[in-house]
Amino acid sequence: MTIQIQGERPRPRESYEGWSREELIEEIRKLRKRKKYGIVWDEEKAREQFDGEIEGKLPILKEIKNKAILTDRSKPINALIEGDNYHSLSVLNYTHKNAIDVIYIDPPYNTGNEEFIFNDNIVDRDDAYRHSKWLSFMSRRLRLAKNLLRDTGIIFISIDDNEYAQLKLLSDEILGPTNYLVTLYVQVRYPGKTLVEDSDVQKLIETVLVYGKSSVARLNRETVDYTLDKFAWQVRVKGRPKSIQIGKKKVEIYDKNDYEIIKTKPSKQNFKEIWASGKILDGNSSGRFFRDYLIPRQSVDKLGTLYKVYGIGDDVYGYRYFTGPKKREATKGKYYQGVPKEIFEGTESGERTLPIETFLNFADGFGNCRLEGHVDFRSGKKPIAFLQRLLKLGMVEGRDNSILDFFAGSGSTGHAVLEINKENPTRQHRFILCTNDENNICTAICYPRLENVIKGYRNSEGKRTKGLGGNLKYFRTSFVESEPTDRNKKRLVDESCEMLCLKEDCFDELESGQQFKIFTNGQGRFLGIVFDDAGIEPFKQKVRELDREINVYVFSLDESAREEEFEDIIELVNLKPIPEAILNVYRRIFK
Repeated sequence: MTIQIQGERPRPRESYEGWSREELIEEIRKLRKRKKYGIVWDEEKAREQFDGEIEGKLPILKEIKNKAILTDRSKPINALIEGDNYHSLSVLNYTHKNAIDVIYIDPPYNTGNEEFIFNDNIVDRDDAYRHSKWLSFMSRRLRLAKNLLRDTGIIFISIDDNEYAQLKLLSDEILGPTNYLVTLYVQVRYPGKTLVEDSDVQKLIETVLVYGKSSVARLNRETVDYTLDKFAWQVRVKGRPKSIQIGKKKVEIYDKNDYEIIKTKPSKQNFKEIWASGKILDGNSSGRFFRDYLIPRQSVDKLGTLYKVYGIGDDVYGYRYFTGPKKREATKGKYYQGVPKEIFEGTESGERTLPIETFLNFADGFGNCRLEGHVDFRSGKKPIAFLQRLLKLGMVEGRDNSILDFFAGSGSTGHAVLEINKENPTRQHRFILCTNDENNICTAICYPRLENVIKGYRNSEGKRTKGLGGNLKYFRTSFVESEPTDRNKKRLVDESCEMLCLKEDCFDELESGQQFKIFTNGQGRFLGIVFDDAGIEPFKQKVRELDREINVYVFSLDESAREEEFEDIIELVNLKPIPEAILNVYRRIFK
């Protein structure tokens, strides 16, 4: 099965007359590779192009040093990368492969309202290949993003109904259908408040597609304290019950005069009273038993009957009590369950895990987030409370997480990470944001917002908002020649400092020179870069003086790390060759 994208013109029937033998063989090969199930689009008509000045070049990072924000050296360095996110992701495929815990992205929705630009042109509703262009655009970036996630990593993708169906199939293809976790449905506005007042349809809901990197990826379920406050009921029976089989379970039946139910002080030995109605009738085994077997007995048993049902539930008793309706016209009843075994056998209280709700109501947040971060941005801004909710679902508990957003827009994801750090100062999660600077969104919106929330700001009324603290490095993508000459390889090494600092999380320069550099992060981690042969001996002398283990990137024209040159300090250095390691990544990406 293939999927024809609605609204796109089918390609005209090919005429094979005049084709060469080689061209016909290639066409047969393509036909044999064609999918039996999935999504197919016209990639030839939707080939992405970049500025001709960067064709045949490889991306690197250059730090814009005057935009660095450093408020606390003990906290991690966050990164903002300005440039096309395809090139940013290419760099990150070298610096952060298998290193990201959570990705959140809010890509263009491709509504035809001028928010999606492809090959320097706005893609509007009349573009016959608008879906193909969007799929080509997203496919290249999702494939690069997948490489960045840890095996436990989670990716959240906001989207609406314009591209949801296509994105689901594309994500199944790239991330794997078995790694699909859930679709979250998010209310983003209240009824009566539409984006287009004369629209026939009020769109209140957007969606978030959620995938894991592998089968070990899991979303976090919320836990709440499990108290014994409601376990305040005792069931006292007297007389001889009638014993029968109902639904393959042993059931003892007591008339209304043969038992009493009393409320007393909460205790682990008591029962909790639950109405058997509504969702309960479908939601658990006790509710379903009441629905399927006890409601139909209203015409058989007397009003107020008590049923003691064995072999049901997971509490310490192994049975539960049910009461039938008290009035002939009633259908509701109650059941009484004991304390769960794990709580009964443990302490006086515990925790209960809640299921993840797939409907999230953030209409109020979406309607009032325009000025969050003290920047005015109205084009699809996401509220930080919504992003905090998603990030907490995906973060690995018990460690500092790395979060990536490569459609960063106004910087809401970075703001949300800093808020989470404020809530729990024992954890220091970090973020990487990537965005281009179309309409000055990076320089005039995203960066100022991050500066505001880190340093603090005064609003229009002069009221001071305290900063959240943190550190930020601002990078911009640049390019070097890709032709594999020795000269170009040396140039790539000379321009690789920022990439290596980001990779090793070492930004404080200890030694600087044309032949070598040494960096640290102030927390016992060291990075060395040796740019040429002449730098090896003086670098080794500095390593001896430092007398600390150091990760060293050594210029080499092949994949050798020049181990023989470092034999006398081999116990102090972890050697890695450059630029070959970088080039191997780029060869895979850029073919």
